[in-house]
Amino acid sequence: MTRRSARHPVSLILWALVLGAVACPRPAEADFRHQRMGARPKALGSAYVSLAEDANAAYWNPAGLVRADRVSLMATRAWLYGVEDISNDYLAMTFPRFKGVSLGASWVRLGIDDLYSEDTINLAAAVPVPLLEGLSFGAAGKLFLLDAPGYEQYNDPNYLGGDHGYSFDLGFLYDSGGAWSVGGVVYNVLSPELQLISTTSDPDPVFTEWALGGSYLFRDTLLITADLRDREGEWNNVMVHGGAEIWFYDTLVLRTGLDEGMVTLGAGLQDDHWQTDFTLETDNKLGNVYMLSFTLRK
Repeated sequence: MTRRSARHPVSLILWALVLGAVACPRPAEADFRHQRMGARPKALGSAYVSLAEDANAAYWNPAGLVRADRVSLMATRAWLYGVEDISNDYLAMTFPRFKGVSLGASWVRLGIDDLYSEDTINLAAAVPVPLLEGLSFGAAGKLFLLDAPGYEQYNDPNYLGGDHGYSFDLGFLYDSGGAWSVGGVVYNVLSPELQLISTTSDPDPVFTEWALGGSYLFRDTLLITADLRDREGEWNNVMVHGGAEIWFYDTLVLRTGLDEGMVTLGAGLQDDHWQTDFTLETDNKLGNVYMLSFTLRK
């Protein structure tokens, strides 16, 4: 990928945000909601609450970990808007079930090298409900890390050297055992607030958000999924996300979705022990986002 000109509008916008965050005595303007977690969920328009069944479940819906019956490791890289300086990386894992509890973990980072970074670490667990087959509940403990090493060059005594916060997610999933499933999650139940400088009077909240979704599989080939999600912590401000994927011989898959008005496209290949997924997300103002995920399963 070639470096864009410094006059590229995306570069100007992003650098202005970062320099503003590290150079001005105001809120950090952290945004832990819009990082890219997994090529498959994003290709489906982020409508993944009822589909969580792999390492992505640790982030998207911890209750889905009960359907991840093998050890797996997934790595994702996102290339944002053709700007090389921005990094967005994601790792996720599932572990063997231990005494009836399914476990998973994930880490995602969004940042600009040596200037600014946002990290989210999830440790998740899920259990089936004994009295109702197909129903599971899950929870994920979360650690948020905010840092702006670029601020140190200003020698501001009010710079806190970064900040951190804690929260947790709660989710449920019902798998009918047939063609359909439903799920729901409340993200960031505690809604922590983060700031970079001690004089900030209005720290940035990590919003509490919710999502409800359902999916249906037609003839073991065509999968349709949709989620309802609130926006920016406003529980009455709801957006519809949707997507579809079609499989060919359980090896090749094509995907498309609609994510808050942005069209997403994707494709994937898989074997018994590995899977690779690619996603293109379009934005008429900022440009394209490309994502590549690779998963190993044992």
